[in-house]
Amino acid sequence: MAAGMLASALIASPAHAWVESHQAGDDIRVRVDASGIAHVEHTIPYRVKRGPLRSFDLTGVEKGVIAEEAALITTEDGKELGAHVTMLTDHVLRVTIEEPRQLLHGVFTFHVKYTVDLVASKELTRDGSLWKLSWSAPVATEGFDGARIVFELPPAQAEPKVVHPETGNVDESVLATLTREKDRDELVVVRPHVARGEAVSWTLRIDPKAFAGVKSPELQQAPPPAPPPPPDREREGLLAGGIVALALAFALLVRHKGRAFAAACEARGAKARALVPIDETWRGVLAGAALAAGVALEVTGRPTLGAGIIGAAMLLAALRPPTARAQVRGPGKWLALRPEEAFARTRVAGHWLDAGTTSGKVTAFVACALVVAAAIAARRLDAEAPYVVLLDALAFVPIFFTGRASQLPPSLAIAPAGALRKLFARLRKRDTLRTVPWARVPVGQTEPDELRLMTLPRVAVPGLLAIEIGIAYGRTPTGYGAAPEVLVRVQEGTAAAARMAMLAPFARAVMGRRADERVIRLEPRLPTKRGTLALVDRLGRELVDRRLRLASSTPPSAWRGAERRVPRNVTKNAA
Repeated sequence: MAAGMLASALIASPAHAWVESHQAGDDIRVRVDASGIAHVEHTIPYRVKRGPLRSFDLTGVEKGVIAEEAALITTEDGKELGAHVTMLTDHVLRVTIEEPRQLLHGVFTFHVKYTVDLVASKELTRDGSLWKLSWSAPVATEGFDGARIVFELPPAQAEPKVVHPETGNVDESVLATLTREKDRDELVVVRPHVARGEAVSWTLRIDPKAFAGVKSPELQQAPPPAPPPPPDREREGLLAGGIVALALAFALLVRHKGRAFAAACEARGAKARALVPIDETWRGVLAGAALAAGVALEVTGRPTLGAGIIGAAMLLAALRPPTARAQVRGPGKWLALRPEEAFARTRVAGHWLDAGTTSGKVTAFVACALVVAAAIAARRLDAEAPYVVLLDALAFVPIFFTGRASQLPPSLAIAPAGALRKLFARLRKRDTLRTVPWARVPVGQTEPDELRLMTLPRVAVPGLLAIEIGIAYGRTPTGYGAAPEVLVRVQEGTAAAARMAMLAPFARAVMGRRADERVIRLEPRLPTKRGTLALVDRLGRELVDRRLRLASSTPPSAWRGAERRVPRNVTKNAA
């Protein structure tokens, strides 16, 4: 047993004691000389609860630092101990204590010094006319309060300032104190708390005149910019020719559309108006010049001003709704027409620059296709060029969507033909009604100037002259709006007049075409085809002569019983 215990004692490995220590802070002084070399000194207090502390690492130092091999350790009672510093990796310094048995318990302050070239480490860079110093402290192994760093810089005219690393603005949230002396500028920056594992960074904007010894070409005055490439005369010529052609085409379109709209307005007894009230020729010239100037400004790098001038071109190309006065019509005669004659012309041939017509829609579609092709081709010039082309194409919108036929005073013989044709197709199927197209032909002319539908019950109440269905047009801010109306013509003092007084007590009867004729104007509840048909059907039911209807609907052979009716003035026994 004694021999076994002796052998165990001889071969036992040395015991490793449990060590607990914490970094209690980091007071840093960075002294930068005129050549851009920074002399960094760290004053790091370590609190050792259970030792001995043999070594610790400074992680996150700059690559290429030159550390002083000897480090100084100060104890709480002022005793000085030694340590040596080695470069463990490119960014890690290891501090090794020479006498670890002296660091068993208490607070010990380490003084570690090293040197780094800020220019070579890219921490000193240009920032416009000034320079920027970006410096990061080593990673904190423990969280601590009251981190302080002192930047000692050569004197200069402009004072150093702490700035935000991303925006470059002065960082007002940083606690910084500047002391300016004759031979140095001292900037003290305080960080209230440093979290565990955090590497605190600071960014300073400094005067480059303080570093007269820096000879780096990158930090010297920026070289003059390279001369611009020679202009491409052929491309410029093609671009100028395209702009001129575009302006000429735009000017001709504006002028042609204005004159065509003026002629159409004159034919309808209206007066054409433009948004800019000047002569059509000058309006087209100014619109083309504005479009050319706007495109040229956008090409030369001034898109905002160019877009504003193109907006002015749009205003020059726009047309306002025309002004029209009600015209007094001469005498005329109302005649019944055959359906194929009455509904032959359902629309007016429109202009090819009017998006509301068939030819105008085709032209607008072709124009849109050309704009899309131009936008696709413009991608070769610039990434934003397609969007500019699409926005500039809006200048052509007023040409297609202002000065339309729908803004003209409607032709009462042609405009309502489409709606009346559909109503006629439904009404002619009513067995109880007789419906014909009803047109007014002025005296001395062969073409009608107004079209309506005239319908009557087959057995009409006495005094009912006609039930006319027409389309009324009212002026709107952008043109004319259509709404159906029903005119009931009755003879004054007849059963039809009394019946209409009961059906429409609040309707005002006006004088008709004759002295004894009265006209009651009615509107359907909904201005639709269905609402109009419902109103006409009700009038057809209410304005029927019920006496004739009962006599014709009851045949003599309907009663097969004994006759019990007694003639007037004859007694029952005598019968």
